[in-house]
Amino acid sequence: MFSKISLFFVVIALLCCFTGSAFAEESTDLSNDKYVEAVATMKDYSETLGWHGWLTILVLVATIAVLVSEKLPPDIVMLMGSGVLLFGGILTPTEFLTGFSKDVIFTLAMLFIIARALDTHGVISYLANKMFTKSKSYAKQLFSLMAPLSVGSAFLNNTPIVLMLTPVVRKWALDKKKYPSQFLIPLSYAAILGGSCTLIGTSSNLVVDGLLRAENPAAGFGFFELAKIGIPCVIVGIIYMMTFGRRLLPKRRDPTKNIAQEVKNFTGEFSVTKTCPLIAMTIAAASPQYFSGELLIEIERDGDIIASPGADEVIHDGDRLVFAGEICDIAKLHSIEGLNSLVDPHFTLDISSSHFSEVVISNTSSWIGKTLRKVRFRTYYGGSVLAIYREGKRVVGTVRGTKLRAGDVLIMLSNKPWPQDFDYNNDFFYIRHTEKLPLRVSRRAWWVFGVLVAMIMAATSGVPMFFASICAVVALTATKSIAIHEIRKSIKWSVLILIGSAFAFGTALAKTGVAYHIAKGILPIVHGNQYALIAAIFFITMFITELITNNAAALLLFPIAIQLARQAGFDSIEAMKAVGVTVALASSYSFCTPIGYQTNTIIYGPGGYKFFDYTKAGITLSIAVYILAVTLIPQLWPLH
Repeated sequence: MFSKISLFFVVIALLCCFTGSAFAEESTDLSNDKYVEAVATMKDYSETLGWHGWLTILVLVATIAVLVSEKLPPDIVMLMGSGVLLFGGILTPTEFLTGFSKDVIFTLAMLFIIARALDTHGVISYLANKMFTKSKSYAKQLFSLMAPLSVGSAFLNNTPIVLMLTPVVRKWALDKKKYPSQFLIPLSYAAILGGSCTLIGTSSNLVVDGLLRAENPAAGFGFFELAKIGIPCVIVGIIYMMTFGRRLLPKRRDPTKNIAQEVKNFTGEFSVTKTCPLIAMTIAAASPQYFSGELLIEIERDGDIIASPGADEVIHDGDRLVFAGEICDIAKLHSIEGLNSLVDPHFTLDISSSHFSEVVISNTSSWIGKTLRKVRFRTYYGGSVLAIYREGKRVVGTVRGTKLRAGDVLIMLSNKPWPQDFDYNNDFFYIRHTEKLPLRVSRRAWWVFGVLVAMIMAATSGVPMFFASICAVVALTATKSIAIHEIRKSIKWSVLILIGSAFAFGTALAKTGVAYHIAKGILPIVHGNQYALIAAIFFITMFITELITNNAAALLLFPIAIQLARQAGFDSIEAMKAVGVTVALASSYSFCTPIGYQTNTIIYGPGGYKFFDYTKAGITLSIAVYILAVTLIPQLWPLH
């Protein structure tokens, strides 16, 4: 319901902005000379918007609608939307493909590889071990978690950091007799805030940097330039969570405790076929050899239900038997010939060796809107899903027939431990069930860390990030610090496809004049005031990123923001950079929903959160960083 209401307002806002600019007469009392000149140049431009512009608006609205609905993964949605623009003649093949050849695509791919190398050699786990405190003060515990994590997220990809820390923080919180839900949202917020401080801290920073350099090569970000705003926001965020924010965090029972309950109260449904030896046997006769009689709690026969069947009840061909008990007892039933599981008929479990795994559906997963049966989970991953948890509660219904959503937690049972190769899957995040992080790092760890430091130093000295990241990966590969097969699997292709496709959308918005008209509709609100301009751009971008994803929001809003600045009379390099900083930060600061940023999605299920838990904890923080950023950006990058 929330998504539908939000979508309604987004659509109305877009249409109002357009119609207000294309058909209404300007009646605002203008006092700024540059603003008057900018408006004067537009009088006849609205008449040039043809069917290409209207089609672009239609595709844009439809794309946002599908993104908000979460029916399809974002990368597929953006690719389909840009494909419509291509086949509609709005984009040329060259324009459609330009986004995939941008430096930012290759830079991000290199950073994914570097993050995998750091993770593989234990660098991230070593640094993470240093952040836990023995203090019993909740405020000090939050500080010891958020402060070092914010620093680490500025230089490392925050997704693997949060992935690794989620089970560790959860275990640590339980040891302190605290609720994990009181620490996992601060974990995500710290990663988001820290990532906003440097060029490589988050992918949207690199995306906006690429867009700025396309407008003017001199307008790109310096490596630490965003820290001018990022560091104050980090400080405000930590203070907020240590004081007021901690009181808004929910006290939710750790969902992993439900796993033990699932083991004890596991229910299995089986059908009796013609080859089953149980046919014509009473429950009492079958009990010693095949199963314990008290396990059988229900028999369905010809549409009739026999609840709590007695020991003299005879089992017939075609019966549906419902068993409840320990998982090991239910597992033994898979070995009875002709007794087929109704949940997963082809899954067999080795009774002597079983392993639990927990995975969280990512917000870019191709599984969104599909069932486990359709994605063939058991075929590809060698396990059977025991239960699905959504917002801290077990989903009622058939496991294999439930349509998956971003943030769903799958409790999986398998014969073998989870393969490490699946850790960096594009469809889900694997939550490692470790008691503690490894204290030792490999011998190559410091070499890998040194390569990262060298890359950062090169980038800060003026070497393009694209070139510095490639050199870093070459150094890691040449010294066998990362294997070739790990390189292939570490790259998040869904993120790259989303960004490449969204670039095409940005081109269409600018090319058809849609960005111009939307900006013109907002222009009377801005009224030539630099603070009003930054406030409008920041608010709209922050709102949109809560509904879709940070990269998509940045790419869709940037051309509109640039047009708005130009129409308001701000066209200097500093003005462009101010707009870029605004879009970059606002697209990253997703605190109010679990779908706007990947780290929010990772902790969604493991924390047992409900959707509005994020809104309750994050709305005040969003307002705080909004006010801070809107105040500081025009002072640090004057638009006049």
